Amino acid sequence: DITLNNLALINSLKEQMEEMRKKEDRLGKEMADLQLQNRRLTEPLQKAREEVADLQKQLANYEKDKTALASTKTRLKQTEKELNQEKWEHEVLEQRFGKLQEERDELYTKFTAAIHEVQQKSSFKNLLLERKLTALGETLEKKEAQLNEVLAASNLDPMALSAVTRKLEDVLDTKNNAIKDLQYELARVC
Repeated sequence: DITLNNLALINSLKEQMEEMRKKEDRLGKEMADLQLQNRRLTEPLQKAREEVADLQKQLANYEKDKTALASTKTRLKQTEKELNQEKWEHEVLEQRFGKLQEERDELYTKFTAAIHEVQQKSSFKNLLLERKLTALGETLEKKEAQLNEVLAASNLDPMALSAVTRKLEDVLDTKNNAIKDLQYELARVC
């Protein structure tokens, strides 16, 4: 009876061992399949990790670029504002420059006209002064001739002649001074 029990136990253990061996074989195959599958997945996983790292770098660069772009846009707006201000100031300066040119041209025209008028007046004044000077010179010559005739014709004593001569010289000096004044004025106007 014990032997039967032992045989039954042995058979049962053999069957269990057979099942365990089959199970071990099956698990071994599964393990090999899993290792193979693991090897097949390791490379894509590594690539995926590298890709994630690359994408993270790109994201960081994108954020930097985004910040730089925002900063550049702000500077561009400021520069455009300054440019518009400069254009406006340039326009104002051009208008002022045009007005100043007109004023300059008007002043030049007035100046030229004034110079022309002064030249005409001075030419006319010179002509009058020259005529007056000539007339005074002629009058002086006549008076000197008349005086010489009177002195030659009269038999005055030397004292009287000296007094008359002195008076005559005073009159001549006055006339000569008037002539010099006229000549000076004529030279000054010319």
